[in-house]
Amino acid sequence: MDTKTRKRTTRGIAFIEFILFNVKWMLPLFYLGLVLILFLYGLVYARGVFAILIAGAHFSTEDMEIVVLDFVDVVMIANLVKMIITGSYNSFVSKDHGRPNENISSGTLKIKISTSIIVVCSIHLLRNFVADQVALETIQTKLWIFGVFLATTLVLGILEYLHIKGQAIEEQMKGI
Repeated sequence: MDTKTRKRTTRGIAFIEFILFNVKWMLPLFYLGLVLILFLYGLVYARGVFAILIAGAHFSTEDMEIVVLDFVDVVMIANLVKMIITGSYNSFVSKDHGRPNENISSGTLKIKISTSIIVVCSIHLLRNFVADQVALETIQTKLWIFGVFLATTLVLGILEYLHIKGQAIEEQMKGI
């Protein structure tokens, strides 16, 4: 291969690498979309709070338990979306954003997201038990799904633990 062909090939590869490694700057568009959805979710939440304030005096204790579980569920989902937005931006776009307490590893992010999903599933299961209006088969299916999420989170936790241990061993080996 002559020098001219080699330079052209190198420039072509450099251009492709430029595109591949800068596509990450398209991701904030998706994160901004999630921010807008979170804003709309907040409006729906505020409307629900207002409706409960008006009608809440007429609710039974059991009805209020379900309302509380519903609102806790909404808050957990909002936290999950916020965690996905900031954690994904930090992991995949830029770690140099300068925001304190927002630097998180992708492994820790996966565990936090999985844990949040487990909590949301738990709230749904608890709501079904309290409401007592769901067929046993439906609850069994939801328990199986919950078990899958739980097992996945445990596996992710073990993998993150092994990853951290492996990094520590590598650091020790460099010091020797």
